[in-house]
Amino acid sequence: MTRRTASEWARILTSCGVAAATASLWGQVFSEEVNESTFSQGDADLADFLPNILHESTLLQQLEENLNYSAAALVPTFGAHRITPAQAQRVGRIPGKQAADQRAIANIVYGGDWGRKNLGNVLPDDGWTFRGRTPIGLTGRGNYERVGDLVGQNLVGIPDLAAQPRYSLEICIAWWEDKIPDSMLGETTAIRKRVNGGDLGLAEVKALTSTVRRALGGR
Repeated sequence: MTRRTASEWARILTSCGVAAATASLWGQVFSEEVNESTFSQGDADLADFLPNILHESTLLQQLEENLNYSAAALVPTFGAHRITPAQAQRVGRIPGKQAADQRAIANIVYGGDWGRKNLGNVLPDDGWTFRGRTPIGLTGRGNYERVGDLVGQNLVGIPDLAAQPRYSLEICIAWWEDKIPDSMLGETTAIRKRVNGGDLGLAEVKALTSTVRRALGGR
């Protein structure tokens, strides 16, 4: 993989649907953070990495999870094993009646036994403190601690670093190289499950993958 300039990255990102101003900002970040040795498999990694981070971040516009869920959407989204119907009615958005209590939502759906087992969340406010950030949606105390160690940053102590573009891309890359083995590259469904825990957004990521492959090849 040859190192790309900021303008080349901006072209790639706009080709993938990223707004021009956003692509310009991120083009500089990508040019600084992505070089010949960043990914173990170069463009083969990028062809799977970019579609997932573009989808998860709404084309690089959202670096922090939006938890503004309606009461009706909470159980279908997260499952009754993580939030009960009664809890959903208490903390979810009900038009004309109450706004979503996003902090409470995070602490419920990312807390409890499920949060301890899957995310390493051990304190009552960990669900909110370590909510999804970065373009890949890094979530949970355990993940913040693990990736923080990989990039040499105290993400547990300063979690908001994960919502700053340069740090967030560095974090995404470290997570990817740690969690996505070379043998999985090209396996969009398997990668999607590793990134998101299931097949949510799979169709969109598949479509983006085709777009990204064309954009990367158009140097």
